[in-house]
Amino acid sequence: MNLSGKAGDQKGSKTAILQTLRMFGPMPRITLTKMTDLSRATISLSIAELIEAGLVQETEKSPSTGGRPAISLELVPASHAVLGADLDNQEWTLGAFDLLGNTLDIVKIPVPSFEPEAAVQALTDRVGNFVKDFDKRIVHLLGLSVPGLVDNRQGTIRSASDWGWSNVEVERMAGGALGWPVVALNRHRARGLAECRFGAGREYKHMIYVGVGSGIAAGIFSDRQLVSGWFGGAGELGHITVEPDGPVCPCGNSGCLHLYAAASAMEQEARRLLRAGQPHSVLGGMVPGFDLQLLRAADVCRAADDGDELALQVVSRAASYLGLALANLVNLLNPEAVILGGAVPASCGAYARAAEAVMRQRSMPALSAGTTLRTAAFGQIGGALGAVNFALDRHFSYQLLVQEGL
Repeated sequence: MNLSGKAGDQKGSKTAILQTLRMFGPMPRITLTKMTDLSRATISLSIAELIEAGLVQETEKSPSTGGRPAISLELVPASHAVLGADLDNQEWTLGAFDLLGNTLDIVKIPVPSFEPEAAVQALTDRVGNFVKDFDKRIVHLLGLSVPGLVDNRQGTIRSASDWGWSNVEVERMAGGALGWPVVALNRHRARGLAECRFGAGREYKHMIYVGVGSGIAAGIFSDRQLVSGWFGGAGELGHITVEPDGPVCPCGNSGCLHLYAAASAMEQEARRLLRAGQPHSVLGGMVPGFDLQLLRAADVCRAADDGDELALQVVSRAASYLGLALANLVNLLNPEAVILGGAVPASCGAYARAAEAVMRQRSMPALSAGTTLRTAAFGQIGGALGAVNFALDRHFSYQLLVQEGL
């Protein structure tokens, strides 16, 4: 690949072309001209240089009704690698991706403790070895998919109750260790961005991703862009109030959705019903020594999909609360699609079906009739991929691609 001779991009035309193709996929020159607002002459010259540099290629896309195939422009697969990492269950999932979202490599990195410094160091210590023998040009940029409420202006995790974190300067810590720009994003919003660009929501311009696992959070996407809100907190669905007189949530509020529809809520409700002795269930025998404290939401999900009465009761209750929240989102934002992700919907078809039923029952029919509900296409790797794309949205440039790799 020859990048040395055409490194200039004084007017930003190459950056605009590459960014448009990255975000919206292959398109003919005339469409690219309209979307970038560049002149045809500028497009022609810049495209020629990008093709010579091995970043863009021409491809034939057959029309739907006869005639000559149209010539489109697209990014060259695997020309570069960009790194992203997702933190979940005391483990980093570190991935390398090309500019088209294809996964080039993945590695799992255990986190030794819940201390922020230890968690970040576990990741940054592995990055050098991860890319040392990589046969692609490495873009000096890292996207982080992390738990909690992330301030995108300051690059900090304001709070992550599951980890006991507050005001963690995660971008500064990782960036200081690597010497690269680092961008952090809430893991559910990161996973939603991956679904929006490459996964179950790629057909839609306006969609909502809702992740349900140990917590609940949403990502709101308009014209395939994440709606971040003032500092990045838009989408904290798990902390809307569904029961005003409910128990106190770790966030300090009472009656949050998190307490009724997340994995921990399902575990607590299943234990309560089992201790009450009704109805009969296989769940008690699914944990070692019949120790109900070892019961996990995954056990409840498996039993529910197998038709266990108690498990179905637990799942239906939790999913009904989520369905109410989804109905409010449909009425408020009128999305084309709602994508359910996270560990609970991924492992429990009954949960997704019950949530959808309540969503359609409680929302305005004229709005929900046109809303598709799907489950996510990606697992944890979606967080790393989404974080990469958010980082590229923020920092992408032609110069970033042509600088020397590691």
